[in-house]
Amino acid sequence: MLLLVALCATAKKIKVSVSPATAKIYVDGSYYGEGQALLNIPKKEGFVVVRVEDNGYVPIETRIFSTDTRSAISFKLREDPSVEATTEYGNANKYFTVRVNKDLYKVDDKGKVDAELAWKMIHAIILNYFDEIQTSDMASGYVQTAWVYKTFPEAEKAIRTRVSVRETSLGGDLSFQIKISSQESSMRGRRNADNFKDSNRILKDVAPIISEFQSRLGKL
Repeated sequence: MLLLVALCATAKKIKVSVSPATAKIYVDGSYYGEGQALLNIPKKEGFVVVRVEDNGYVPIETRIFSTDTRSAISFKLREDPSVEATTEYGNANKYFTVRVNKDLYKVDDKGKVDAELAWKMIHAIILNYFDEIQTSDMASGYVQTAWVYKTFPEAEKAIRTRVSVRETSLGGDLSFQIKISSQESSMRGRRNADNFKDSNRILKDVAPIISEFQSRLGKL
């Protein structure tokens, strides 16, 4: 969330300090340092735009006017609520493979696979976390949920998530490749799909689906 504040004064130099100390300070788009910086404020009527930001925190952007009388200004960044609601996952947006428990499918004398029980299990697991399955085609071996959106107005951020499953064969065993897609966009850009970019974090509400696929669908 951008905070726009008109700060009044006449100081030529103002010391800016930020908590946490690792936060980066930018003035009119130029990098000034981390944690603290000494700003040169023009004497003539006008202002500089100061932005402070750090990973895991909501950035602050503000204007400091030439009429500001203070010699020092401090900022304290608030934790980004989207970080608390998500967890890092190295396989986000990548397929991982689960070999299916043989109790969930049958192979006849001709080698034809009957995977109906496995497919029912996949649907049951998905519907524990998602309200809607957008595509389900057993013939082609593919299932995909609709995108589910979660917004974080304080951080001006939106996250969308979906699950895709495709049937495959690994070493002769029935297997499924599963992908947890997680993408992030600014709140303003969330209505345009092209603005969403892959994220290495997934919502904590969705994360348990990974272990549930492995334990309930996976080979014992």
